[in-house]
Amino acid sequence: MGKAWLGFMAIIKCPECGHQVSDMAPTCPNCGVEIAGKVVKCPDCGEIYFRNQMLCPTCHRPTTSTPTQRPVPVRHTEPITPVVKPKPEHEPEPEKKSYTKLIVSLVIALALCGVVAFYYNDMNRQKEEADFALAAQSTDPLVIEQYLNEHKDENPEHRDSLQARLAVIQEMDKEWTDVLVSGSRDQIEHYAKTHPDSPHKAEAMDKLDSMDFAHVMKDKTMDAFALYVKQHPNGRFVNDAQAAIDAIKMTQLQPEETKMVKALFKKFFQSVNSRNEGGMLATVADQLTSFLGQASAGKADVATFLKKIYKSDITNMNWHIIDDYKIEKKAGTKGAADYVVQFTAEQNISRTDATQPTYNRYQISATVSSDGKISGLNMKRMINP
Repeated sequence: MGKAWLGFMAIIKCPECGHQVSDMAPTCPNCGVEIAGKVVKCPDCGEIYFRNQMLCPTCHRPTTSTPTQRPVPVRHTEPITPVVKPKPEHEPEPEKKSYTKLIVSLVIALALCGVVAFYYNDMNRQKEEADFALAAQSTDPLVIEQYLNEHKDENPEHRDSLQARLAVIQEMDKEWTDVLVSGSRDQIEHYAKTHPDSPHKAEAMDKLDSMDFAHVMKDKTMDAFALYVKQHPNGRFVNDAQAAIDAIKMTQLQPEETKMVKALFKKFFQSVNSRNEGGMLATVADQLTSFLGQASAGKADVATFLKKIYKSDITNMNWHIIDDYKIEKKAGTKGAADYVVQFTAEQNISRTDATQPTYNRYQISATVSSDGKISGLNMKRMINP
């Protein structure tokens, strides 16, 4: 009897959980749903589903039209109380489709797009304003043209303003070209004064600078170089002009230098007249290259000269310098200047011996160092007229 029962048993898939189970099992061992007598097999597609369903869930064949089912043998076993799941009081209604999440997502997406668009437009606006500020201050037509090319559909007022500015600059370019072709210094200077904001203002000033220095180099006088420095304190050639001035000063005798040399020899001979040794020695260098024919003389030799010149029969002596100075300036050591001096001096003497000469005329040859001291002195007596 047991073998006959086993012959009618079949293995099916639980319609609830899909677990393999015997069609004779009271319940599914996996999910606990009732199996025996509660399921049916569709004769058209073979789908296993619950008998209380009106249609096959696969092919939708009506369950009531199913053919007579094969008899299910009754197991002669101890009765098993089937586990019956409580039937809900109300069958759950099919879940209605909800579009709430979709709507919320769409709203959030639109909001994000709006925020992104706002910041993007704001960044473009800030860039346009920055580019406009740069172009409005520039005198370079390329900068203005770059703004106009990059911001073709933005801020018409800015574009109009820069287009007008570009037209003015282009007109100035044409005028500047005409001025350059003329080569006239006056026209270049006039252009620089009447177009202070022109992009060619620096070029015009540089042109004037070059022209003025070229003119100075033709003259090469102290006054010409000094005028250039005054007119072009920041000129390209101001260092060259200053160097030329210094070089001229090294070789060209200046009025204050002539005055210094004359005052020095006046003091020397006045000290001799008054027999003032201290005053005389204050006018000479510590070491003289030559003094009255003696090489490498010192101050002691100069003092000896003062003692020797006043002989016993001399009661008075007066040296008078003839203002026929010839002063030549020469470059000395360490960038300083020395002076080579020639002049005439007269000597009047009062003597007790009337037979001795009372008048002499001398040619003085001397050198003066850069520190304003007599560094050499020789005298040659001239034939009296």
